[in-house]
Amino acid sequence: MRRYETILIAHVDLSEDELNQLIARYETIITGQKGILVKVERWGKRKLAYLVRKQARGTYVLFEYAGASGVVNELERNLKIDDRILKFMTVFKEEAVDPEALQKEIAEAAKKAENQEAPALEASSEPAVEETSPVDTAAAPPSDSENTQGKGE
Repeated sequence: MRRYETILIAHVDLSEDELNQLIARYETIITGQKGILVKVERWGKRKLAYLVRKQARGTYVLFEYAGASGVVNELERNLKIDDRILKFMTVFKEEAVDPEALQKEIAEAAKKAENQEAPALEASSEPAVEETSPVDTAAAPPSDSENTQGKGE
């Protein structure tokens, strides 16, 4: 089993739902070919270095996975015939990958993502309460000495 990563550039005009469907489709292709999906990262919409199919912007998505060469062949075959994909590139990362180590890495990444989301949820659920004194809330007009500074009198 080898480890690969595929970066694809999707058409920038895709809605969020269409992009989710596109990602889900390629995830099922990887897992359907008995590959192990390690992670999927959305890098967002970015400007391209040059025009690709008359497009100046694209949505970048990274798939990191492990499997036999058949996984890559099937994924690239589907990417080539999809009109929503502007460009893609597959990179070989490791020769021999232990499936158990991959599962452990996936579990650690999921736990890390959970820990990062939990504080964000706690912070957003609690309303921000600021204690201000009456002096802070009343805006005082500037004094005459502040108005004359820097005017070159």
